[in-house]
Amino acid sequence: MTDTTPTDEMTIETHGRLEALALAGTICDLYEAVFSLPPFDGNAAEFANQRSYFPRLTDRPGFRLTTARCGPELIGFGYGYLLPADTAWWSALAEPVDEEFAAETGTRTFAVIDYGVLYGRRGAGAGHRIHDELLSGSGAERATLSVQPKAVRTREIYRRWGWRKVSEKPMDPPIPAPVFEILVLEEMPGAR
Repeated sequence: MTDTTPTDEMTIETHGRLEALALAGTICDLYEAVFSLPPFDGNAAEFANQRSYFPRLTDRPGFRLTTARCGPELIGFGYGYLLPADTAWWSALAEPVDEEFAAETGTRTFAVIDYGVLYGRRGAGAGHRIHDELLSGSGAERATLSVQPKAVRTREIYRRWGWRKVSEKPMDPPIPAPVFEILVLEEMPGAR
């Protein structure tokens, strides 16, 4: 099922598994266009990894893909899934979180895995609209994501939107970065 919300010339759509699989090549190309630029400077190994895991993510419970289009051009995306009760998301953190915070039910937390807007299309609200649509329809109480510390502007935007850092997580292997900040959003869009 597709939820379409046109405003001016921008259309925000949310896609389930089958639509996401049909869009996989386009989403992976967009990921590469977004994350090949500074401060991310992604490489061929990172892009191949994303092309490999994206189709598998669509099988996760609560998977959602939200896209933004201006006319026929796809300009942004965000996707993720509900963390399962047996998730390892909160393990191996540099600063551990308490047991109650880390307890998952399968519907408590939506994890944003990848999210981006084309460089030339930033600043027009597409990112915020993708963010709000992706999270508000997830059914989760809260959300989490990881962000590279070198993505200073991205981290500032997340903080402005209500996200807070809870810890850092070393990556093994260190692709695309050796450490990621783990953020949480406890007031979901639409709940305000």
